Amino acid sequence: MNEANPFVISQFTNPSGEIVFRVDGRIDGKRVRRNFKTRADAEAERRLLNVQRFQGDAGLRTAVTRLTDEQLQEAEAAFLRLKDAPQSLLTYLECGMANYRRQDACATL
Repeated sequence: MNEANPFVISQFTNPSGEIVFRVDGRIDGKRVRRNFKTRADAEAERRLLNVQRFQGDAGLRTAVTRLTDEQLQEAEAAFLRLKDAPQSLLTYLECGMANYRRQDACATL
């Protein structure tokens, strides 16, 4: 395994006789070895592992989420604002939702 592409894909025969494609390499000194039914799945995993390796150097990580890009950016901005806050984001959200009144509702009081 070279440093430019530390994850190798090889064809491997399981003890059951099934032929699989194995992705093998290391991230932060930890060995990663996974088997896939197709070469395409193994290639996709190798790409993902390479991204994770580069993100680790930058303090980032990958996560599967249902949030949109806009929602992720808003969540990151909220956590940055609350970095030194004594309470969690959810505590502030619950307080805001419990006490929020629309401007037009306040004008009629």
